[in-house]
Amino acid sequence: MKRILLFALLSAALTACGSGDGSGQEESAGDESQNTSEETEEQGQTEESGEGQQSEADASEIIDRAVAEWGEASSYEARQTFTISSGDAQNVVRTITTQSEQDEVKVEVDNGSAVDVHYVIDGDHFTYEDGSINEEDADVDMNGSTYGEIIQNLEAFKGGEATKTEGGYEILFPVGSSEDVAGFVDQEVLDSLDGAESMNGQVTVMLNDEYQYTGAKMTLTLEDEGSEINMISNLEYMRIGEIDVLEKPKDM
Repeated sequence: MKRILLFALLSAALTACGSGDGSGQEESAGDESQNTSEETEEQGQTEESGEGQQSEADASEIIDRAVAEWGEASSYEARQTFTISSGDAQNVVRTITTQSEQDEVKVEVDNGSAVDVHYVIDGDHFTYEDGSINEEDADVDMNGSTYGEIIQNLEAFKGGEATKTEGGYEILFPVGSSEDVAGFVDQEVLDSLDGAESMNGQVTVMLNDEYQYTGAKMTLTLEDEGSEINMISNLEYMRIGEIDVLEKPKDM
């Protein structure tokens, strides 16, 4: 259940800020400064140098800073879309997960034909359907579901390639085996990945300029028995540290 609460796959949409465009703009500013004064030229060179430094980033340092700044946070809302396709077949699952500061969790799962709503309150698992509350037999281990614990899972991406973007940072991490995503998929998906003949893809992690982990995107292509399976997962985090109490049905 822990990995289900963390979603089928870790992910989020991100557009990188092109460092080449920024460099070109600074060079133009430098040329113009040569036609004015020494002072302006010196200013342009300083700005150019600063811009160059912004385009470079270290994944390990970024993740360490994120853990230091947000490792104690609990609450968040996360929205994910997971698409799996092969040939003409396609399946899309959308989830909304809400975690409160009281360690209460709500997970809404929309598979296109039905929406399942799950609550985890004090370790007890409930489902909510047609106005009825049903308590499930199995208790749930809540370890790993808080925002701070999710942030700590980013340790696996310290070896990725980091880039400074307009709004913060992105970290690119290549996927070449099931071991690369073992911490971010449930056991059923992991078993299917282990049986694949080949696998390649990429995880893109996004953080804002306050070092909040705001989302990720994962693309994965599998080859198995002559068939190609494509997986795309987009994830976005919001309302970080802002949800004191979870809204839940009466009498739960």
